Amino acid sequence: MSLGYVNKNAILTQVLNVLVEQTEKGVKKYGESVNPDSLETIEWLDHAVQEHADAIVYLTCLKQKLVEGKR
Repeated sequence: MSLGYVNKNAILTQVLNVLVEQTEKGVKKYGESVNPDSLETIEWLDHAVQEHADAIVYLTCLKQKLVEGKR
């Protein structure tokens, strides 16, 4: 897989770096990278819901800062 197009796009490079960092963090915590067989389907859904709930909190905080004119 060629990543030339990623290296030419700062946003994609940031996203790729986040994925690499998250993978390293997961391997350190769980001893392996993501494994579809490590959880049942409902458990994967629970994890996704929890992650999205966190994202909603973070986005709401950022929105409030923008509304208040803060950086």
